[in-house]
Amino acid sequence: MTIFAILALAVAGGAAYALWPRDLASADTAPVDATVQISMNGFVPATITAPAGRSVRVRVVNPDSSLHSDGGGVHEFAIAALGVRELVQPETAQVVTIPASAAGEFTFWCDNCCGGKENPAMRGTLKLRAA
Repeated sequence: MTIFAILALAVAGGAAYALWPRDLASADTAPVDATVQISMNGFVPATITAPAGRSVRVRVVNPDSSLHSDGGGVHEFAIAALGVRELVQPETAQVVTIPASAAGEFTFWCDNCCGGKENPAMRGTLKLRAA
């Protein structure tokens, strides 16, 4: 009887672990300057403001599942003018480091799904402000 109870607890525990929603926290624990969510609905927030002249760390959260019909749930965080292009896998978060740059405004986008960067929701603005 004891063995049956132990096996039942192990099976229930394994099922609970498998079905538990995945934590979208990044394994990278260093401080970030901003967090942005990218989903099939676009970027939220669509504007990131940070200081110019130093690298900027952005935590990009992708809550979409791999069952997302367009792009398999993979989203992109790209800023061509700054040489940034990172793919963010479904149901994960990734910290993207944007290199130091002078003050200005830069467009970021996802061109991997949902109409690509031509879709206004799949674009945003990085505003780097002088101190």
